[in-house]
Amino acid sequence: MRRTALLERDGEFTTIDQALAASIGGDGRLLLFEGPAGIGKTALLQEARSRALKAGMTVVWAHGSEFEGEFPYAVIRQLFEPLMRAADATDRERLLSGAAQFASPVVLSDSSEESAPTDASFAVVHGLYWLAANLASQSPLVLMVDDVHWADAPSLRFLLYLARRLEGLQVSIVASVRRGDEVSDATVLDELAAVPAALRNLPAPLSEPAVAELLGSIFQREPDDEFARSCLLATGGNPLLVHELAMALVADGVEPSAASHALVDVTGPETIARATLGRLARLSEDAVTMAQALAILGRDATVSRAARIAELDDQRALAALDVLVGAEFVRTAGGIEFSHPIVRAAIYNELAPGRRTIAHRRIAEMLAAEGAEIDATAGRLLLSQPIGSQETIELLHRAAAHAFGLGAPGNAASYLARAIEEGPDRELRATLLFELGLANKLGGEIGSALEYLDQVSGVSDDPVMRTRAAVEASMIRVFSGDWQRPLQTIENALVELGERDLDLLLSTEASLATMMGYDERLVAGLDTRLPELKELAERGGEAARPLLMSLSGIGAARGEPNDVTRARVRRAWDGGRFLESGVAVELLPQGCYGLLICDELESVEQIVEALHIDAQARGSLMGFLIATTVASSVATRRGHLAAAEAELRVACEGSIEHGYTFALPTLLWGSADVLIERPTAADLAELVESVTPAQMPRHFNATMMLEVRGRLRSAAGDRAGAVEDLRSAGRTAAALHFINPNAAPWRSTLALMLEPEQQEEAIELVQAELADAQRIGQARGIGVALRALGTLVGDEAGVRHLEDAVTVLADSPSRLEHARALVELGAALRRGGSRAAARPPLLEGLELAARCGASRLLDRAREELAAAGAKPRRLYQTSRDALTPSELRVAQLAAEGRTTKEIAQSLFVTTKTIDAHLHHAYLKLRINSRKQLKAALADGESPS
Repeated sequence: MRRTALLERDGEFTTIDQALAASIGGDGRLLLFEGPAGIGKTALLQEARSRALKAGMTVVWAHGSEFEGEFPYAVIRQLFEPLMRAADATDRERLLSGAAQFASPVVLSDSSEESAPTDASFAVVHGLYWLAANLASQSPLVLMVDDVHWADAPSLRFLLYLARRLEGLQVSIVASVRRGDEVSDATVLDELAAVPAALRNLPAPLSEPAVAELLGSIFQREPDDEFARSCLLATGGNPLLVHELAMALVADGVEPSAASHALVDVTGPETIARATLGRLARLSEDAVTMAQALAILGRDATVSRAARIAELDDQRALAALDVLVGAEFVRTAGGIEFSHPIVRAAIYNELAPGRRTIAHRRIAEMLAAEGAEIDATAGRLLLSQPIGSQETIELLHRAAAHAFGLGAPGNAASYLARAIEEGPDRELRATLLFELGLANKLGGEIGSALEYLDQVSGVSDDPVMRTRAAVEASMIRVFSGDWQRPLQTIENALVELGERDLDLLLSTEASLATMMGYDERLVAGLDTRLPELKELAERGGEAARPLLMSLSGIGAARGEPNDVTRARVRRAWDGGRFLESGVAVELLPQGCYGLLICDELESVEQIVEALHIDAQARGSLMGFLIATTVASSVATRRGHLAAAEAELRVACEGSIEHGYTFALPTLLWGSADVLIERPTAADLAELVESVTPAQMPRHFNATMMLEVRGRLRSAAGDRAGAVEDLRSAGRTAAALHFINPNAAPWRSTLALMLEPEQQEEAIELVQAELADAQRIGQARGIGVALRALGTLVGDEAGVRHLEDAVTVLADSPSRLEHARALVELGAALRRGGSRAAARPPLLEGLELAARCGASRLLDRAREELAAAGAKPRRLYQTSRDALTPSELRVAQLAAEGRTTKEIAQSLFVTTKTIDAHLHHAYLKLRINSRKQLKAALADGESPS
């Protein structure tokens, strides 16, 4: 389209200026221009680019394309690859430093690798975020995406991830969106429009004076008022429709006079297509053929490529291109592109399918011969019809592996599905079906995943392949709530597999044991097979690592000796080689919680530290969330409730944002004392009600949530609700044989909730728990049971039990439980009339509760001390005590010498978040630099 001044867009110009100014000031914005085709969205992006460049900003540009939806990160590559190619080695190394390294497979085409089906999407998206941040640290950055509705799904995921984190960045995203068309992901587009940083703008149609002005620029004379009014009515004031209508009328020799207004017809996108084809037909045959070639090539268009597709020599091709430019079909500034996507689509859609297939295959051959990226070649093959080419199958299979490596399982699925259509042989078809099932699973398309995985058994003659497919399909069904059929399928598959593939056998057995050991409907099957599994784990060598982890968690909960659990985890962990072996990290928490149940907190902390380092090195969100979840549980067990709350908050926010809500029961259960003791965690406590046990019937996850909810209800005074929840939790725990009080302390908790007339039952519950705890020999479990028993029994016998609880817990790592025992002992002595004797344990409990950050227990200790006739001493408060858990955590990392960026990357948050925490910490600590942090934080016990 002939470039004319943008008409009636002053409001849009103001919005552009505001968005760019905010970004320059470090408060990034997402500016969306939304509207129908032809309303002028692209022209507004071009205006924004011009203004950004004048402001000294770095501007990168990309076009979404309806023909590139299966090209992973096509839009992101357009944005970043030119900058990376232009950077020298030193700049490239700096831009890809830290977490930005995970973006290199996308933005450096020579560094991408083919990969097995794994979900690397978070690492890549996280890396791209830090690449954008690194670029913006040089100069304010603007990412412009025209037709973002056609962007490929991985690119859209990144744009959403970045848009949610624009605060504190000198980054703007400016994009155009056409609503109503088929889009890559309408849900993501809606989420984009809803982010806090979004500014939505819907350009209005042109008024009659503006339509007249546009017509005048095309007809080269002022139109008659009635003619202009007719054009406005016909086009609705859409600038593109006005332009195309006028061009068609010019081509027909119509003058813009009042007499011609009757010749103006109602128009729209479909009549633009007709008008476009009509105008094109009036041009030379070479121009028509060249236009068709350019329409097929799309963003890959060059004169030489188009000449080969059109079968024209260079001279004729250039002459034809000149005709198309003169007729305003295409423009050549910055590459060859059509005046509007509607124009290109009209020409492309008119071509016969067979001609398209031939052309796309020729383009694929050209691109491959030129050394183009595999996705560019494979993308062309996706647009062609199957002809039974083995070369096509091999190339698409390689492209799928490449897409997996880029964290783009949806694109991998498209390549694999097309490869299957090409007609592979039987065994290769089975392999492709299996990988297609995994790709759909990783992409969240569960129904399709099951469909393809189920087909493998009927195609493959390989028992290993059949077993892998059966196991994957069964695990999907299990997590979807279907239990019985998948179990039988897995067991049958394992019988057929035998020991042909020991790694597969043992990893499957580990998953199966974990699934059965925590569900009361399935646990009988595990009970039957447990001796066989233990023997298999002992002789399985390195392949037994996942099974050892699974058995350690289940065994510890069932009360197996501590040394058995320690030995299993030690063998599985193998000095950190577990993380290097490629074993699914999801099984690691089994071992961690086995050690946690055994009070082996130092060993768990060593694993967590290694997992944190590994997660940061790999860009693994799953690894980070597991490490943070376990760290929160360990800190809670130690009575470091402020630190535990910080870990809990990060893990909850990350799990919810990225859809890992299945982790919430374990996370909330492991940090239940944080929810109960700290008012600052009230918002996290509300999550307990959102994760209902009904979603996990008869599973230990339900037991965990019922236990936590029961304790919270008790703290809120809902005794009846607490008792109901704890009884339900106890039934499932008992069915699973989880008798270790450190794993399921429901009996003592329930006993303290029962009514006075139920004391006999209450004492029986606690005595049973105490007996199990003493047999297992874990101080925490013994101390908790003794505290409950002493509280229930009362009198001198009760005091003796409470004194024993204090003694047992004094040397344990469970500081909070020690504080609780001290306060209960003091309260019992006070009730028995020994007010003077009550004061020392109450004072000690008070101070310990304060160091733990247990606000609820601290209030109780103060009340008891007052009742004992003592004035509670004023606790010494340091400035550090005023820090929130998150502020304390960030301040401690900064005191270790880590930079803001390093802290942000290690915690998977933004630098803005870190800056805010440090700013508040400085104010509360009354300091003004990092150099003073270490000394300011040293005043007090860490962490509390």
